Amino acid sequence: MRRRLAATGLTVLASLAFATTACTQAPGSGTPSAAAKPATEVLTEAAAKTKGQSFKYTLTYGTQLTGDGARDASGANALRNITFTDAASGMVIKANVLVTADTLYVKVDLGPLTASIPGMAGLAGKWMTVDRTKIGTSGLAASLIPGGDSLTAESYIKGVVSAEKVSDTEIKGTIDLAKSAPSIIQASEIAKLTPETKTVPFVATLDGQGRIIKIVINMPKVGDYAAADLTTNYTDYNAPVEVTKPAAAEIVAAPELIYVFLQ
Repeated sequence: MRRRLAATGLTVLASLAFATTACTQAPGSGTPSAAAKPATEVLTEAAAKTKGQSFKYTLTYGTQLTGDGARDASGANALRNITFTDAASGMVIKANVLVTADTLYVKVDLGPLTASIPGMAGLAGKWMTVDRTKIGTSGLAASLIPGGDSLTAESYIKGVVSAEKVSDTEIKGTIDLAKSAPSIIQASEIAKLTPETKTVPFVATLDGQGRIIKIVINMPKVGDYAAADLTTNYTDYNAPVEVTKPAAAEIVAAPELIYVFLQ
């Protein structure tokens, strides 16, 4: 039980990849315009307008997970804060991640369970440095370390199966989770879904500049997550994002147990 909860806590460190994208006319327009763009094209352009920009975000996954974070334009520097509630036990788990060009810092609060896990006692409030060469590039590691596009709007729409334009600022449709699953869900869990349950509804909202600022994905039950909406909001496109390294006194090396869960 303790090992499962510890693994769940580390899974929560993952922060978030996403998805969204067929065509329609604007409501109330009477007859379709010959110049009207297909909804898929509108989505592609909306994502392209945010490419290479810094941004902040918030997310909720039903009642089990909430989070927020930011990423700079290069994708090399990012921060994430996640709170996860284990449905089986009711335990609240918190995790923070700082990613810089050369170092990955992780802080985990497993509540009362922390002290009982070998190597974790005494680490409350400390930032752990994680050696990237020891965790590879798949599984939980792929979720933990955000790549240059792992949180972008562009990563959402690559799994779009169908889409229609509801209005100038809203597009709805379906996406294939096998092609564009949120990174908080392990690929192995997505693979267990049937082809029918892998295709799910989404709604994307655009701002006045045509950029994606909100995506809602109607997720099925996957792994430890109950069926619920995964909602992500983007703000502060192109605003400066600074990721400050923790003070030396707040940093410790990650215990070996961490790497067991990150293979």
